[in-house]
Amino acid sequence: MKSSRVKGVFGVAALIAVILGCVMFPGYAADNSVVLSILLYLPGFFVLIGLFEAWVSRDFVVTHMGEKSGLKGSAYSFVMGCLIPGPLYLAFPLAGALLRKGISRFNIVLFIGAWSSFKVVEEIFELHFLGPRFLVLRVLLTVPFVIVVAFIVSKVCFDDK
Repeated sequence: MKSSRVKGVFGVAALIAVILGCVMFPGYAADNSVVLSILLYLPGFFVLIGLFEAWVSRDFVVTHMGEKSGLKGSAYSFVMGCLIPGPLYLAFPLAGALLRKGISRFNIVLFIGAWSSFKVVEEIFELHFLGPRFLVLRVLLTVPFVIVVAFIVSKVCFDDK
């Protein structure tokens, strides 16, 4: 009960902040369509997350990406983060749904790191505009960094329950 009340308060506060921002800075609201973009993406994405939570069983997620899934689960998380399109702010509701389903802490951080660093669509643009040498070098430098950060964050930032 208390958790839903807190979420409601934060939701109302965020809505008030967006409205005040548009009123106080009308030039930015007219020029920048970030708020409109967010409002267009979120409803459909929340429907998809609801369907995910209803259709995908906890056992399936725990088997394939849970604590004992090993390298296979990490590979699934990384590939899933690379293939799902959309801006990064959509990764966090999905990450929350995956955590509720039982994904390991390391795999969830790896998923968010892959989403933010290795989207297939963005890699195609990077290849086209910056060349294959740059793409390979960036991937070779970034993959180990994402793995190390996922390990550190999964050990330090999550409380053991």
